[in-house]
Amino acid sequence: MFPQVIATVGGSGTRLYPLTLDQPKPLVELCDTAIISNLFRVLASQGCRRFILGSKGASNTLNLSNYFKAGEGFFKRLGIADHQDFSYQPLYDDKGSADSLRYCMNYFGIDDDLLVVSGDNLIDIDLKCFVDFHRQHHPLLTVALKELGPRENISQYGVARLDEDMRIRGFVEKPKPGSEPSRMINTAFYLFSPKIRDVLAEMGDRARDIGGDLIPYLTENGYPVYGYPIKGYWIDIGTPERLHQATMDCLSGAVRHFDRKYHYKPNQWIHPSTLAKIEPLQASGDIQLIGNVSIGRNCSIERGVTIENSHIGHTSLIERNVDIKDSMIMSFACIQHMVSINKSIVGRHTIIEEHSVLGANGMDTELIAVIGENVILPPESV
Repeated sequence: MFPQVIATVGGSGTRLYPLTLDQPKPLVELCDTAIISNLFRVLASQGCRRFILGSKGASNTLNLSNYFKAGEGFFKRLGIADHQDFSYQPLYDDKGSADSLRYCMNYFGIDDDLLVVSGDNLIDIDLKCFVDFHRQHHPLLTVALKELGPRENISQYGVARLDEDMRIRGFVEKPKPGSEPSRMINTAFYLFSPKIRDVLAEMGDRARDIGGDLIPYLTENGYPVYGYPIKGYWIDIGTPERLHQATMDCLSGAVRHFDRKYHYKPNQWIHPSTLAKIEPLQASGDIQLIGNVSIGRNCSIERGVTIENSHIGHTSLIERNVDIKDSMIMSFACIQHMVSINKSIVGRHTIIEEHSVLGANGMDTELIAVIGENVILPPESV
């Protein structure tokens, strides 16, 4: 039996501003599906049936509970009948992820292995192998670790100090280049044994954050903590740049567990309601779809539009002679005629008025343009 899941979703998401000004970070869209829903789908499709959201504050809790409710729709879309209702942290002002973990374990009476995940991660993981590794080694905690390549910047992560048998001796937070003890980073994907309740009680008010307080306490006091190296995809969607990267990776097929419906052509997915509208223009060459393209339901796309390696959210209006490249247009957007968008994110319910230019057109840069939700960008904006 697979463990119950607690998702730590109490953060304010300031690094994802302006996309999180009106919604919690876990509910930001990733190709028309909330980030956290993509994560839960990976877990539910492999056997998890009980989900608890460790939410904090009215904005997080109410928005998340309105999105998932008791989870019936979520499980129904996956064809899963043998599930339990989604649960939510009661009105408790926790001091961090470890405090939320302690409270939820006590409140919901959890005395089994427990999977604790961060609500803003996208991960490909073989859950059975992960659970088997944990049960073979009998640690208090198993941490999913991701090995970064030699060219990837490791200085923004917690980097594991490991023994040869994958026992974790501690983490070095944000090490300077060249000083890191390994290339293995903390993915904030944890499997705890039920004995963690005793440790949390022992720590008392010192147990605030899992990464900052709980794990250092475990390693410093000799509790067994092991690392499990994951082979698949992982990304922490903490900034607009990383949301953009995750979108491009989902479109390219790099994310193995990502649910790609409504196949149209190789590497292209168009909802039937949209395809019925645009197919004549597509057949005549009046609309160009190039590379990896995903288009949601009930969209309107006019003549002269070129969409390349991009996602268009549902119920969006794309007027004539618009060019969209390497971008993410969220649902209910309106892109007026003669607009050029390159390497950008456009938030929900936003209007980009005619002859505007978005993004680093013609420039070799890692920066992306980000327009928040419910924005009106005036004509000829650059």
